[in-house]
Amino acid sequence: MRHNGLDDSPQLQIDIDQRKAQALGVAIDDINDTLQTAWGSSYVNDFMDRGRVKKVYVQAAAPYRMLPDDINLWYVRNKDGGMVPFSAFATSRWETGSPRLERYNGYSAVEIVGEAAPGVSTGTAMDIMES
Repeated sequence: MRHNGLDDSPQLQIDIDQRKAQALGVAIDDINDTLQTAWGSSYVNDFMDRGRVKKVYVQAAAPYRMLPDDINLWYVRNKDGGMVPFSAFATSRWETGSPRLERYNGYSAVEIVGEAAPGVSTGTAMDIMES
């Protein structure tokens, strides 16, 4: 028997201190939007180019999103219009985890594949697995 998935891999975990962020006037939605735009991308608009519609996406330049410490270069606008550095309310750390999270009926799940041992019926093998 074996799982049918990818092995755990390194992942960057960003921890947001929500109390600090709130005290600094920074909304969680703004933090998420900034992270998405900086490290991923955000759709902005369309424009016409030689008769074709082109999509516009915003993303941080590669040198500013290559290393985990680059998060300290980013700022989020607070409710008063001021810029607050991520380092004021966020920390990052490496951990290992599944690169793909599976769900079944809303619960965490993993697919298990295997076959019955020689001389054992499939029904018996399934009964053993379910017990």
